[in-house]
Amino acid sequence: MAAKRHDDLFAPLDPGARIGLLARSAPTHVLVWEAGDRGIDAWIAPFAGYSATAADIVLAADDESLAEVRAAGDGALFEVLRAGIRSGHIVCYMLKRRCVLEERGFDELLDALGFAFMGACR
Repeated sequence: MAAKRHDDLFAPLDPGARIGLLARSAPTHVLVWEAGDRGIDAWIAPFAGYSATAADIVLAADDESLAEVRAAGDGALFEVLRAGIRSGHIVCYMLKRRCVLEERGFDELLDALGFAFMGACR
């Protein structure tokens, strides 16, 4: 599983932190990654809506990007996800406020996906 290969990104997540991945063309199921005391668990669950996933972040990918995610070697997963987000083929829904995501340990993972948070501009 990709989380095992990217332990440095997933290890800082608080237990219960969740990320979901779903197909935009047929959002009937969602792949859920959840941080636990013994690492990351993953499972497929029925998709009943974004808030029903209890995820902090949900990635909604088009069919082409999902095929690229499936074909990517574990080492290239974040490169594929980052490219999909930049091109608009994967939409990243952050369902929690930035400060909550930072408190839950998402800093490095969001950076790997191409999101860089800086201090407030004044």
